[in-house]
Amino acid sequence: MVESKSQVDNDDSSTAPVGRLPTQGDSTQLESLGFHSELQRTFSLPSIVGLCLCLMSTWEACAAVLVQGLASGGAPCLFYNFQLSIISFSGSLAIGASLGEIASIYPTAGGQYHWVTALAPARFRKPAGWVTGWISIGGLIALTSSPAFLGGLMTQGLITLNSDSYIGTRWQGMLLYWTFVFYAAAMNVWGHRALPTANLISGVLHGLFFLVTLIVLAAMSKKNTAHFVFAEAQNETGWSSSGVAWFVGMISSVYPLLGYDAACHLAEELPHASRNVPIAIIGSISINGILGLAFTLVLLFSSGPLENLLQSPTGFPFIQLYLDATKSHVGTTILTIFIIMMALAGAVAGLTSTSRTLWAFARDDATPFSNFLSTMKRNEQVPTRAIWTITALQILLGFIYLGSSTAFNAILSMAIIGMYLSYVLPILAMLLGGRSRLAKADYGPFKLSYTFGTFLNFCNASFGTEYELFKCRDCGMPIVSAGVVTGIPLAAVEYC
Repeated sequence: MVESKSQVDNDDSSTAPVGRLPTQGDSTQLESLGFHSELQRTFSLPSIVGLCLCLMSTWEACAAVLVQGLASGGAPCLFYNFQLSIISFSGSLAIGASLGEIASIYPTAGGQYHWVTALAPARFRKPAGWVTGWISIGGLIALTSSPAFLGGLMTQGLITLNSDSYIGTRWQGMLLYWTFVFYAAAMNVWGHRALPTANLISGVLHGLFFLVTLIVLAAMSKKNTAHFVFAEAQNETGWSSSGVAWFVGMISSVYPLLGYDAACHLAEELPHASRNVPIAIIGSISINGILGLAFTLVLLFSSGPLENLLQSPTGFPFIQLYLDATKSHVGTTILTIFIIMMALAGAVAGLTSTSRTLWAFARDDATPFSNFLSTMKRNEQVPTRAIWTITALQILLGFIYLGSSTAFNAILSMAIIGMYLSYVLPILAMLLGGRSRLAKADYGPFKLSYTFGTFLNFCNASFGTEYELFKCRDCGMPIVSAGVVTGIPLAAVEYC
């Protein structure tokens, strides 16, 4: 990997100062980091927040991980762990604050790999940045495939729900998956001028669909007892230890909160990026965290017997939950279409974010065919070649699903490992010397105090390392219905 153009070779391993002035524009700041502006800053803060909300799709993902959470410690595990996943010192808000501080210093499309390259000691910069870049891109490719895959299979599930004679096949699921992938590519290449507005509208719909679904479930479903929701633990994971089962449940609570790093990769298309990127990260986590917690609480009070949910012919237990609550195929279809629409928006948002990451990585000569991938024609305003490259890789994943759904699910589950690891590595670099080498003038508008920032980085890195080690193990027994993994969040597909 050629060292990031934002870095200066120093014998003392110090980080090159940003040299930021309060009156510097975004282009000047980007040039101080070693790049020149090629992308137009057409996104606003609200549109970036909308993009992150749709890519995370937290409350929608909570519906998908409900059964896995119930089996891994019961309703109390899912409820309390979701709270911890948001507000603890190792939760998403804490990680978002750590990443937001770094993004405020280095607001470039490269995101995590650029930060590691900037903060690591000089002798480790190239390999550390190169490894982080490929981990990030690999995780993002799998991550952005997940909404399209989920949308395709959910469409099949709705057809099954409304047609007793329909028997879904894998090749049909692949074609539906490709439909979502091509739509995302078309929006990013030919509809890119509408993306800021589209993401803003999608973010608003994300909230409106939440309200409608919440009201329907709260008003129409039979309610579980408070004891079931807050105190009745259960362990269906296959592990004898309740503590291990509880930790498996905690992993389920992490999935719906991934994807907020998308704001970082749009930094070169956002005005006042040093200020707005951290706001978008913290804002999207806060909004989706509140929606997700409220929706989880309603789901836990509304869920029926675990065995009944697993027997759904649609392959999606939450569709069965909707049907049990509404007693209406039409009502269930409408509520499910809400999630399918958000899956479509998430596929578009994910491709936008991933293509910018690949483009930036190629700009630093870290990929094969880097000149081809990083070159933008004069009449283009987006990295079209990177977009089509990511799309081609997503299409190839469809062939893997055609051959083996288990193999496809296993590949998509790498998104969880890859994304979380890409969050931990720059925080670890900041903790292990990066903060001590930064001068006061190097920081952006979003700055943590030295003591609190170090403490937060330590908590993030410690929990993240433990999480990655645990996640790479056989973390329980598979929960499978109709050949479809039931723990499918919008952000990723978990095959536990």
